[in-house]
Amino acid sequence: MKAMTNKDVIQYNLAEALAGATCPVCRCIAEATRRFLDNLMYEFVNDNQTRDRLRATKGFCREHAWTLQKMGDPLGHSILYADLVDSFRQHLEKKGLIGKHKSAAFLAGKEEHCLACREEREMERRYIFGLLRALNNGEFREAYRSSAGLCLPHYQLAERQATDGDLRATLREVQIDRMAKLSAELKEFIRKSDFRNVGEPPGEERDAWIRAVGLWVGSPHLEKEQRTAFHKKSKPV
Repeated sequence: MKAMTNKDVIQYNLAEALAGATCPVCRCIAEATRRFLDNLMYEFVNDNQTRDRLRATKGFCREHAWTLQKMGDPLGHSILYADLVDSFRQHLEKKGLIGKHKSAAFLAGKEEHCLACREEREMERRYIFGLLRALNNGEFREAYRSSAGLCLPHYQLAERQATDGDLRATLREVQIDRMAKLSAELKEFIRKSDFRNVGEPPGEERDAWIRAVGLWVGSPHLEKEQRTAFHKKSKPV
């Protein structure tokens, strides 16, 4: 059987993600990040080059540090943070800062240089390019029209990078349609929140306020049960 190329894998993962209720690019990036962190903890925690890179970048940003913590592995964390803590301690000792002067900005620029952030940016670039390429396929395009569409950050990236007018029109049409539907659901939530309508049962609008946040800023990392279900289908890039 012929092995999938990176382009095939990206299109496959995007096609699977279209069935979800959130931005397919967000879903694919979240899964790629989870896999990156998994691999780091289970295969590279004792790798000297990886630990050198972590010391150089001063560890992970806050978001990815806590994402990794929730994934478990106390021993892996102990190994990594023993390295980072010693690095900072030695930094203080070399500068003669203990009890004498203000601490230097050891963590300055940390979020910008986080290894997982770098991985996410690269995955974002690949999946936006892969989405635009996949939309040239008629079957994928129809599936995209029936999907939840993109969050605004990824829509803007895709729209800017699309060089074909028909492709930009498709992106715009789907986005307008999804936003109109979401707007109607938000207004229905508001209407049902009125004391005169509190007896009406909730419908699809019940989580519209959560989906509105996801539309505006992008979806957060997938919850454990969502990651598990998606991970069974998605393939590494």
